[in-house]
Parts: sequence; structure tokens; C-alpha cells
Amino acid sequence: MVNNSSLGPMYMDILSISKESRKGEKLKDGFYKTERAYFDFLISNQLLGKLFGIPKSDLIGAFGWSENIEYENKRVDEFLGLRKPELETGRSCFFVCPECGDIGCGAITGKIEISDNIVIWTDFGYENGYAEPLYEKYNKIGPFTFDKSEYVKIIRGLKQ
Repeated sequence: MVNNSSLGPMYMDILSISKESRKGEKLKDGFYKTERAYFDFLISNQLLGKLFGIPKSDLIGAFGWSENIEYENKRVDEFLGLRKPELETGRSCFFVCPECGDIGCGAITGKIEISDNIVIWTDFGYENGYAEPLYEKYNKIGPFTFDKSEYVKIIRGLKQ
């Protein structure tokens, strides 16, 4: 797990995007897991999804998988601070259900704090919209601090 808070206020993580995929498969109960390509965040050369154990879970990155362009672009605007987070908790979804992206299936969420010069991702947790969010499992991941101008360039690049 990564915790950069001990590195002091001058430390900036480097953000980039990585194209990832989840294999499709037929499950024992006759249902299918849909094959999905999605974007994951690469933070200082570490996949965020790997830090959260995404390869072993049934979640994928919140960007790059949906055919609903309006949905994807609203999420980009949320990450840019141009619109309020969709969730009542004021948090944003980083990893979502690969079938529908709905919070009711569960999601890894976090807070996005944007100031004049920096963006901080912090307070990660798991929530599903109907039970109390769970924060303990992910409290040693982050915070991640980014140069705002570089961050905006990367996140804007996710717009379709």
C-alpha cells in the first residue's frame, strides 16, 4: 500500500492513464462476465487498480468502458471539479461494476480536492449507496497529490 503523506507537501505524484482489460467468461451459474476494456490510473508507475486489488475483484476503472458517452463525460467533469460528485457522500467513483457502473453494485470511491495549483485524491473507501461506506480497508492508500495543470491535461484526455 502507498501512503505519500510522509513525503511532505512538496511531493507530487505523476499521473498517467493505462489501458487495461478484464477477460469475459461464462460463470458456473450460466451467467456471463462481459469482457471489458477500461482505463486505470497509473500513479508514479503503479496501477491504482492493483493497489486496490482490482484484478481479484469484480470492479473495473470508471473510465473507458461505457458506450454511454454522456455518462463518461459527466464523470470526467466530476474529476475536473466542473460538476459536483454524483454520490450523496460527496465522493467520486474510481472503480465500478463492469456491467452497469451503478453504485448499487458497489464501487471504490474517494474524495477529490482541487485547489489553484494541486489536486489531491484522498479518503478512499468502498460504498454501495445503501449501507455505511467502508473506509478501513483502503485507509493506507494515498493521499495522491498532482500538479493541477498536468492533472487537467490527463483527465481532459478521457473525454469522448
